[in-house]
Amino acid sequence: MEVECVGVSGKPPAKCESWGPPLQRAGSQRGTVLNHEPPHHAEYYMHEAKRMKHRADAMVDKLGKAVNYVDAALSFMECGKAMEEGPLEAKSPYTMYTETVELIRYAMRLKNHSGPGARQEDKQLAVLCFRCLALLYWQMFRLKKDQAMKYSKALLDYFKSSPKVPTTPPIWSDSGKGTGGPPSSLSPSASALPLGSSPSSLINIPLRIHQMAANHLNITNNVLYSYEYWELAESLVRDNNEFFNYLNTLSGPLTLHSSIAHAVQYTRQGLQWIRISAKVG
Repeated sequence: MEVECVGVSGKPPAKCESWGPPLQRAGSQRGTVLNHEPPHHAEYYMHEAKRMKHRADAMVDKLGKAVNYVDAALSFMECGKAMEEGPLEAKSPYTMYTETVELIRYAMRLKNHSGPGARQEDKQLAVLCFRCLALLYWQMFRLKKDQAMKYSKALLDYFKSSPKVPTTPPIWSDSGKGTGGPPSSLSPSASALPLGSSPSSLINIPLRIHQMAANHLNITNNVLYSYEYWELAESLVRDNNEFFNYLNTLSGPLTLHSSIAHAVQYTRQGLQWIRISAKVG
């Protein structure tokens, strides 16, 4: 994209330098990823993901390796979405997204985006990865949101009806100098209590409630991880405004509520420009 600029005299100079990637300035369309393919079955995306992963396994250049692993992760994301919309297969969509998260994290460990030797392409790749991770965690929460609501209601009902923990202080302190002094003899059950505790300050929580609370925490943590990764991406975007402004213009802005299809197309376009800029396969 080329923009005419008006000088102080009011007369426009010949042309201003374009703010798009070099390939676009040259007028070539090689840097644009076309997205006209119809949706496929999960098996197709799984095959494509494995093909890209094997390609990445065979590469030596770390940036090229990372880019191809992320490209494979995009096909795994498409596979997970196809599983959501079709009959479930051997793996659930949640498991597919979980394993995709691990693949992206592995790809990010290959290149340091924050050190003194980090290139612009490393930072651009990190933004794309962080955004994909944020969307994956959000998608994982969405898949189990109904379960989280049930757990939340059951836990609230339990703690509303459960006996309250006494607020009276214990009769002895850690040093044995409490108001009543330590007991002269401790029974086996009393000796197992933590120091500073009394039998009346402990309540038993049923195992099912403990497990329910753990499951609820695992699901709701996905929301926290999603926002954390999105904020990490935003902190890096400021150093690459030109790249991502142009990407937003061409592909449409990416948000936490974007579809998987949009996230894949957006990220693939960014990966293509990184490949061209860094001259990696």
